[in-house]
Amino acid sequence: MAGKRIVFIIPGFRQKPTQIAYRKIAKFLKSEGYFPVPITIHWKETTISENTEYFLKAVKKKLLQKSHRLAQDKKEKIYFLGFSYGAMIALLASTKIKVNGLVLCSLSPFFKEDLPKKISKNTTALQERRYKIFSTLSARLLAKKVKAAQVCMLYGSDESKPLIARVTKTFQHIPSNGKYLLSIQNVTHNIADKKYMTAIHYATKTFL
Repeated sequence: MAGKRIVFIIPGFRQKPTQIAYRKIAKFLKSEGYFPVPITIHWKETTISENTEYFLKAVKKKLLQKSHRLAQDKKEKIYFLGFSYGAMIALLASTKIKVNGLVLCSLSPFFKEDLPKKISKNTTALQERRYKIFSTLSARLLAKKVKAAQVCMLYGSDESKPLIARVTKTFQHIPSNGKYLLSIQNVTHNIADKKYMTAIHYATKTFL
């Protein structure tokens, strides 16, 4: 199976890869010659660090299941594609292991630079734990550590201003020479939007 291009798909927070949007993404990736591998993240009672650790373990396990030679075969190409909170996981994971390509869809603004200085008094223990983890994650520093040859970042023009700012600022700090930023006009924070789906298809077909 030399030369196979494997794309690990990470859904948004509390979403599942069995949802129609992700099934459609997997379908058109397959039509373009990729081998899509959707990953189910266990969101309940977990932090972004735990989610990323779980994802990386799932990636290694899937690769070994496909072939014992896969990890050592330099002709194999590995990609991460994530949406929103899933894009955060993809970004964090790409600072840990080298990948050929990274597709970050609507990267969430939950990094150190985005957080309020104080959290609400009504914050739950889990929310406080998540906040503490987020407060250790500098988007600027993490972006500089991305180990991906090709990076494509997408966002909807009608998404929140903090999200758009996070996407564009993070893009500036990623060192890859093969990086691309796509603004999808008249689209909100909805990966299931036909325009968003079309943009992802275009990006994976053209830039990776």
